[in-house]
Amino acid sequence: MGAQYSSLNELKSNEYLSRFVSEETISVNDPFWNQFLSFRLQSPFTTAHSKSIDESCSIFLQQFETNNPKTNNYGTLIEVFIRLATAIRDECDDNIVTWQTYSALFILRCITKYFIEIDSEQNLYPYFLPQDNSDQVSLMSFFVDTLFRTTIAIPVESYSYALHLEVLNTLLSLLSIQMCAKEAALISAIYSIFMHRLDPLLISEFTRTLLEHFIKQTECPSTLAVVPLDGSNGDSGTLYKIGQSVAYGLWSVVTLGMGSSSTSNTTDETVTANDSAYELRNHHLANQSIHLLLILSNHFTNDAHRNPYRLALLHFTDTQGNPTNLPDSEPLPWFSVDYRRLYEVLCETVHTDQSTLLLYMLLHRNQHFKAYVISRTNIDQIVLPVLRVIYTATERNSHHIYMSLIILLILSEDDYFNKTIHDIKLKKLTWYTERSLNEISLGGLLVAVVLRTIQFNMTRMRDKYLHTNCLAALANMSSQFQNLHTYVSQRIVSLFNLLARKHAKTLDLIQQQSKQQQQQQTLTTNNLNDNIFNEYVQDLSIIEDVMRMVLEIINSCLTHTLQHNINLIYTLLYNREIFDNYRAHPSFQDILQNIDTVIIYFAEKVEKLEQRSTEYVKEALEMGAKQFPLDRLKKFPELKFKYVEEEQPEDFFVPYVWTLVYKSCNLYWSSESILIFKQQQQSLISH
Repeated sequence: MGAQYSSLNELKSNEYLSRFVSEETISVNDPFWNQFLSFRLQSPFTTAHSKSIDESCSIFLQQFETNNPKTNNYGTLIEVFIRLATAIRDECDDNIVTWQTYSALFILRCITKYFIEIDSEQNLYPYFLPQDNSDQVSLMSFFVDTLFRTTIAIPVESYSYALHLEVLNTLLSLLSIQMCAKEAALISAIYSIFMHRLDPLLISEFTRTLLEHFIKQTECPSTLAVVPLDGSNGDSGTLYKIGQSVAYGLWSVVTLGMGSSSTSNTTDETVTANDSAYELRNHHLANQSIHLLLILSNHFTNDAHRNPYRLALLHFTDTQGNPTNLPDSEPLPWFSVDYRRLYEVLCETVHTDQSTLLLYMLLHRNQHFKAYVISRTNIDQIVLPVLRVIYTATERNSHHIYMSLIILLILSEDDYFNKTIHDIKLKKLTWYTERSLNEISLGGLLVAVVLRTIQFNMTRMRDKYLHTNCLAALANMSSQFQNLHTYVSQRIVSLFNLLARKHAKTLDLIQQQSKQQQQQQTLTTNNLNDNIFNEYVQDLSIIEDVMRMVLEIINSCLTHTLQHNINLIYTLLYNREIFDNYRAHPSFQDILQNIDTVIIYFAEKVEKLEQRSTEYVKEALEMGAKQFPLDRLKKFPELKFKYVEEEQPEDFFVPYVWTLVYKSCNLYWSSESILIFKQQQQSLISH
């Protein structure tokens, strides 16, 4: 096979492309297709390259849109693709048919994405109608069915990688109607095919295949990941010819910056600033697979319209285990994957939004996988990167932080998890920069990071739901706190101290505002003051709720694991004055009685010491803890919180997922065509 190179500047002189978009109707058996598709076209690996292709093809696409209602060349090309794809499923090899299949799909994807961007589904409408000889099945249904079967049946090899990637790119382009449509995707004809017109067994196998692509993280072959040598942003295209019989310059509308490894070299510096070398060269197939999994599984999740991809994803089992208690009511066949490999790749990638979302879904809904994760002796491998995401909150988007915290909340619902995390000792943490934490437990670090997040939120973000999730996770874990690090104990008490100061300040503001209201008489001023006053009262209520929860967490720890938390007792003892103003407060009185009982008991032990160095004091506290009469403490209900998903979770997840796709999938969509997150448009473009 020889290599041919061509420039996008030659696009206007391409006779085969001109014929394809013209008013001429080309039949499915015309020799034209064999010539038209006999060049290897490479998918773009950056958004900038994708944008350049779209811009270079825009005149041809406009002409094609005008003429296609008459010629139906789009439908004919779909038929050609289906014929080629069916042939290579039986025998796929590195030959001209494989690359013709790829080329046909590349062209179809460009056209499909253009149609959806400019006019939603209107240009595609004829292809949703039943064919005369197809038993009420539309051509578009056949097309999607063929894409699924191609993904499932053809092995991922160096010669088929590009085809697999283009299949996923085409599916993403079809599903992008959810970004671009004026109407809800619920009534989309495209989504109707994906959700209701395909064989359930095919859907199950397709979901499994996407998950396997994600697990394998197959690297892009080096021959595909080549960029322009001149540092350009993709003004020139590269062509890889796969047949010697076709004339030079036949096809010039090709992907940008791609070439044969035998004739080209590349450096990362030639890539645009927004395209990292990792994204350019590595796991494109895995990335697009997880994008598709997230899009399909988060579409319309309620019971009235059952989502088959979600069902398949949330009920698969382990190839190494024997599944039990599978619900008989579910209509889909079950599939299995290797949980160990899935767990390992999630550990490696959970720092990304996409993997965080997938992990959240599996922990929340797939009880088999959740049980597997919690039983791991190396659970620190997945908890640590989640904690690091939360710790670096200022560098992340708020959705990523939310989902990471919810993962911790879901894990904290399990008592075994809450116990074992304190048995795992961490040697050195390079990313926790506020203080050197040597010999801290995983549980202690988790508590420290969550406490830090609450404190950060109370002083800057003031997001009620964020600190509610944080406190719920701490509350779930509190009865299992074991040997909390001195630093962690100090952070617990200092959080209450911070809240106490905010409480006092807010009370002062309320009193000042009340005085102003008495002094000012005008109606407009009174309304303004009422609003300010109500905001202060609301803030006070939130602060008191958080203070109460912190006290309950401390009390839960003292009640259940007092002997194993000497550092916390020590910290409470030497900061007891922070509770003075709240012992008579109706919101805190009952819970502070327990804490005071502990403080008074141990204060008496310390008073009897002749030497009061830290070492002697802690030794006395250890002895006293063994003798402490727990029956003195009032019993409170055990703190147990469970994460409950919103009634319509797609309102949150669908825009979030498409934001990730828009930023990360290396396809380009015009910002003008995007409607799903119009309000976020400027922030998306800026990133």
